Amino acid sequence: MASSWVFFCRLLLLVLVPSAFANVVLIGSNVTLSFDDIEANFAPSVKGSGVCGMLYVAEPLDACSPLTKKAVVAKDGVPSPFALIIRGGCSFEDKVRRAQAAGFKAAIVYDDEDGDLVASKDFSLPTERKESFSRQGMPVA
Repeated sequence: MASSWVFFCRLLLLVLVPSAFANVVLIGSNVTLSFDDIEANFAPSVKGSGVCGMLYVAEPLDACSPLTKKAVVAKDGVPSPFALIIRGGCSFEDKVRRAQAAGFKAAIVYDDEDGDLVASKDFSLPTERKESFSRQGMPVA
């Protein structure tokens, strides 16, 4: 099933506005979906008009253990690999660190339940851990 996501997810556009809100747009197989999201305050902001990448579903989906599917290294003209991770089961920090260890260049942690956007307490990290994420340069939404 995860491989079908890779096939249908041709382009992911992540656009962050200065107020730390973003709009994630998924375009694939003649279907476009748009999702509201909140940028993680412990990761670097995406500058300019956003970034494009190839979306891969994390395995395991919650990324609460090391990812079994590693990112495909980008070649010239190939979008960066992004990890799609479901919310819950462990901290946002753990999820993002596992995505980084698997070679992903960005992580999108999503909630599978309807409702308003809520910033988790996990989005607030001690300064030294925030600086670690900033040095590594991995956007997180």
